[in-house]
Amino acid sequence: MSNSKMNVISYGLGPIGIKMLQGILQSDSIELIGAVDIDPQKLGKDAGELAGAQCIGVNVVRTLEEIDTSSIDGPKIALHATGSNLEQVWPQLKQLLDHGYSVVSTCEQLSFPWHRYPELSSEIDQYARDKQQFVIGTGVNPGYIMDTLTLFATSVTQTLSKITVYRKVDVSKRRIPLQKKVGIGMTKEAFNDLAQNDRIGHVGLEESLRLIAHGLNLTLIEVQNSIEPIISDKDTTLALGPLCKNEVSGLHQVSRGSTARGISIELDLIMSVDITQEDRIVLETRDMGTVEFVVPNGIFGDTATVNIVTNTAKTLQFTDKTGLLTMADIPLTRSVQ
Repeated sequence: MSNSKMNVISYGLGPIGIKMLQGILQSDSIELIGAVDIDPQKLGKDAGELAGAQCIGVNVVRTLEEIDTSSIDGPKIALHATGSNLEQVWPQLKQLLDHGYSVVSTCEQLSFPWHRYPELSSEIDQYARDKQQFVIGTGVNPGYIMDTLTLFATSVTQTLSKITVYRKVDVSKRRIPLQKKVGIGMTKEAFNDLAQNDRIGHVGLEESLRLIAHGLNLTLIEVQNSIEPIISDKDTTLALGPLCKNEVSGLHQVSRGSTARGISIELDLIMSVDITQEDRIVLETRDMGTVEFVVPNGIFGDTATVNIVTNTAKTLQFTDKTGLLTMADIPLTRSVQ
């Protein structure tokens, strides 16, 4: 089968994976050649039907071996959405590379894994190079707002002194797994116990900080992370269930870094119920004064994640780059039509 469309499989059909599948089927420039998930309720179903569209003749399978790609010409790319922890998803990525797929993944720790997992990052990089494929992690955050967009924003100055990025997300409008991830409905004590063991909160904030430093050729000399619960002052009801007064309604998470050149970076994230959404990048400079980039009402994460992953794949489908890439290493991602 030879055409000008990008050959794609959808790997992982949770809430984000299903949205990604819907986006694939709506694109005239993408050919869906397979869909993979382990959920028994989804196996064998037509991917089009699962996405709420018409049947397309591509059934959901459990393993890559069940996808026939013998008649496929051109690059093959997997849009991967199964988890946040790189150590856990690496076997999946490795199998995809073994089957000839480059990978664009929503795995947050993959956005810049070189500090947290130096040995594993080197292994992934070399393995992908040996297979002549690429692997990249991206999404709305990490992958766009608090790192890639911020990097592009710095183009207006040569005299940075401080970068501060604020993101406020109303999680009452977001998917249930994300509400669980930020601790909705917990007691303050339960939240703090999990936070002390790094088992709750937004994954990828420090990765965004390190991606900014990497992209600006800055050496971080100190990084400090903090996370605190936000407590509800009233009873309300969410998709997750009832939220009572004095229970956790979200979190405030901050990652701060100082660099060898005296430029500081601070990422400030609030994810809570019924807050006014906004994304704000603030650059303090000597040649331009204070420069602010503001997105009123913020960028809706679920839809944006799907589109960023898909557009990153489109941007890279004919690249000669191989190995483990970051969003700072590739051409400017755009809405490729």
